[in-house]
Amino acid sequence: MTTNIASVARRAALAAVSGIAATAVLASTAFAATTPWTVMPSANNATGDTRFSAVSMVDDTHGFAVGDADGKATIESWNGTSWNLMAAPSPDSSGILRGVSAVSATDAWAVGTTFASSGPQETLIEHFDGAAWTIVPSPNIGVNSQLNAVSARAANDVWAVGQDGVNESKPIIEHWDGAAWTVVQGVAAPSNGIEFLKGVTVAPDGTVWAVGTVGQALNPEGFRLTAFVERFTGGGWRSVPVPATNPSFSANLNAVSAASANDVWAVGSVGSQALAEHWNGTAWSIVATPAVSGKSIVLKGVKAVGPNDAWFVGDQSLATISEQSNGTTTAIVPTPSGSQRGDLSGIAAVGRTLYAVGSQTNDASTFQQQTLALINAAG
Repeated sequence: MTTNIASVARRAALAAVSGIAATAVLASTAFAATTPWTVMPSANNATGDTRFSAVSMVDDTHGFAVGDADGKATIESWNGTSWNLMAAPSPDSSGILRGVSAVSATDAWAVGTTFASSGPQETLIEHFDGAAWTIVPSPNIGVNSQLNAVSARAANDVWAVGQDGVNESKPIIEHWDGAAWTVVQGVAAPSNGIEFLKGVTVAPDGTVWAVGTVGQALNPEGFRLTAFVERFTGGGWRSVPVPATNPSFSANLNAVSAASANDVWAVGSVGSQALAEHWNGTAWSIVATPAVSGKSIVLKGVKAVGPNDAWFVGDQSLATISEQSNGTTTAIVPTPSGSQRGDLSGIAAVGRTLYAVGSQTNDASTFQQQTLALINAAG
């Protein structure tokens, strides 16, 4: 199926003029001639902050975006022209959804954290069966467990990653086999160290990649944080060496995406600058990314759309940023952003059409966050 994006954009503009209730349609005339991205309608709470954390697309008319609305888990669905609220269970006092992955329009998973009114922070996993989202029991490994990302390959093959604890964080890897979620032993954190897993993806060949940060304890206090990658090929999880970065700055990887077994991308930050890495089937290498004078850049989402072709999204000093890379050169692609501030935290694609989500702030008096959803048909 092919979507006429020009028609979609026109309908979005008309909807904005008509004043659709509970939607955010951001004017972007300053970027109209230079950006391939278009802001699409998305829903928000009447009060409080509403943010998107991640997005997963099935086709031109089916997709899911997740996040939180004033401390409650929130989920929206894409119908080809706009994002619309779905009923999302949010247990106890509050919950946040940080990752989403759809096998089909009737089989999708979302993961995150629930904060009980009394008791520990726990993992939160929700499933959509085509009719409703429901909470699915998920294991915890300690007193402060959370899941950050999920990747669904099939109805009986879904992976989720995260961590437990704060100062002594240990990684969590969980797998769905079609019947239950179970903890799978990954690469252990260093002795007296920490390990956060932020992103996960299943490559077309079935290899599972997880990325994040590992930290070795320093004397007398603190940690030296470095980027970390591990993979699962059926015989257990194994760490994979990544290039060294400047030891004076903390480095981390936030997201990962695979076009093929020998074309995998990961993004994050080192110090105040973007970090992008590429796997060519043999080794990881650092991909050059542009610096912006006076701006800090954190890349939060990545999508491999073809051979040696990937898109990155994130924020640059509280403004949205997108970049496109071929593994040799990377260029910033202008994006619309909130009049005050904004960020992009997730990206997905259907063919060459890109979908990015995050948040925006347009009211200088309240700084209330609202959902931000973009589409790019020129990817």
